[in-house]
This record gives sequence, C-alpha cells and structure tokens, in this order.
Amino acid sequence: MDCVFCKIIAGEIPAQTVGENSQAVAFKDINPAAKVHILVVPKQHTKNISELTDDAVLSGLFALAREVAAMTTNGEFRLQVNTGASEGQSVFHTHLHILSGSPIGAA
Repeated sequence: MDCVFCKIIAGEIPAQTVGENSQAVAFKDINPAAKVHILVVPKQHTKNISELTDDAVLSGLFALAREVAAMTTNGEFRLQVNTGASEGQSVFHTHLHILSGSPIGAA
C-alpha cells in the first residue's frame, strides 16, 4: 500500500509524534495551518471516517485526540475531519486535525 500515513505508523517515514495509544497515533502536521496542527490517525487503514466502523478504533482515535488537545492547547481548539477530495481531504487515510491558534501557555 502506498499510504503516507501507513508508512508513518510503520516507522518507514519519520514524524514528530506527540501521542499514541493502541488504536491511534498523533503527530505534528508537516504543513501546519495553525500554531497547533496535529493529525490523529488510526493505526487501522480506512479511506475516510465514513468507512471507519470499528467502535474500538473510533473510541481510541477520539480518546487520543482529546488527550493530545489537552497537552498541546489551552483548551480551545477545532477538531476537523475532511471526507472526500471535494471537502479538502488530501491523504486518503482517516485522520483528525487538531487545530488551535492558542498553544499551551499562550495568553
């Protein structure tokens, strides 16, 4: 499979990992759209959130997003999921974006 996120999960491509659990990995976006821009990616490959039907994976994905947002923002953030090219999805592996202009410690 030629999926960049699968390669990051497998350790074939380096990434700045900020969190991990049994179901998902979180790492900094290489082209950030905000002061805080972290991707939370399930270890299980699915094309988009519509195809992700495993409740344990969904739970782990959102639990890690909550944990990472608490560690990296002042508590205010956007959680964004793009599904489909026309809606801005550019990597076709399910992922969440944690976006915030207020990193931890910001006034």
